[in-house]
Amino acid sequence: METEKAAQVTCTIYNPVTNRALTTLKALGVREYHLQPSRAVVLRRRASFLGLGAGIVLEEEPADKVIFFVPLADAKAVVQSLAAACDLNVPGHGSVVYEEVDIGRDSAWRAHPVTPGPRTDDVVTEENLASLTCTVQQGRADRIVKSVLGLGLPMPQVTTGEGTGLREKLGLIRVAMPAGKDVVHAVASQHESTEILGSLVDSARLDRFGSGFIYESPIACGVVNSMVIRGQRHSASIEQLIGAVDKLMGSTDWRKRSLGGEESAKRHKYLHDLVSLTLICNEGRASDLVKAATVAGARGATINKVRYARIDGATSRVSAAREMTDLVIGKDVVDDISESLVEAGVFDDAAAGVVSIKPVTVACFHATAKR
Repeated sequence: METEKAAQVTCTIYNPVTNRALTTLKALGVREYHLQPSRAVVLRRRASFLGLGAGIVLEEEPADKVIFFVPLADAKAVVQSLAAACDLNVPGHGSVVYEEVDIGRDSAWRAHPVTPGPRTDDVVTEENLASLTCTVQQGRADRIVKSVLGLGLPMPQVTTGEGTGLREKLGLIRVAMPAGKDVVHAVASQHESTEILGSLVDSARLDRFGSGFIYESPIACGVVNSMVIRGQRHSASIEQLIGAVDKLMGSTDWRKRSLGGEESAKRHKYLHDLVSLTLICNEGRASDLVKAATVAGARGATINKVRYARIDGATSRVSAAREMTDLVIGKDVVDDISESLVEAGVFDDAAAGVVSIKPVTVACFHATAKR
């Protein structure tokens, strides 16, 4: 499969900000996007009469993940334009990041230049970031979310999907493994991401069979929501103060601290030399395509429902109802799996697939998380 360089932009925002983000995409000249519903989680400081019942509790709000591709050269300007238009520098509004990917040339996406908006020079972006993605059985995301927020990482998002691939190989054992999956997404600084991942491995109990899977991949650049706790009591929140120091120091490296995951990072054995192959196709085709990938060497996947929209109003062979999955695979089987997907019709009109590949820094699941 021939590929070309591109940027995958992911904008994670609360529902009230979504329309503004989509209007900005149209102004930028972005022609299409995929939208995935999710729930964003923060901690809220709960007040009460005379202090009775006061404390900090988890609070969920409906949110959206808007995913689209742009030429790599335009990616940073697009991120800055979205951040400026949606006021993402304000804690609690959301985040926008981009990852460098190799996208299949026959995918249902064609590169075209975009037109960045004004005010981009005023937006300060962060580099040296990492994406953490943890898949667990449905209903078990809260433990991961609490750990993420407890480590100071803002706005973890939870999406739901259905596990497939590896589960089908287990025969009668799969009856004891629910198909429903929760996927927790978070963003961390690259210099502390490995230690954070070690802590999350313990929180998710990935040493147990069928408990889940976690991996880390690099983020090139972004503007990250800094809201961890709602209900501030002062004129400036701690997130705003940290953001001001970030600008003065020129990076987030000064924040490095001991997170308690150093021993976990040493104790667990991690997988390296991996990539994440993202597959987006018309609804109803993902299961067959994942089966073809599994035969070629993939372990399994979680299939998520997403919605496709064409901003420019042009007709398209792409269905409004789409499915998306990430296959974390070894570098040595990328060619075999890519060819199996092509043979299974990933780029045919019935699937109208988009295939993109990005590096995975480290990953861990039950077979490697041994004490």
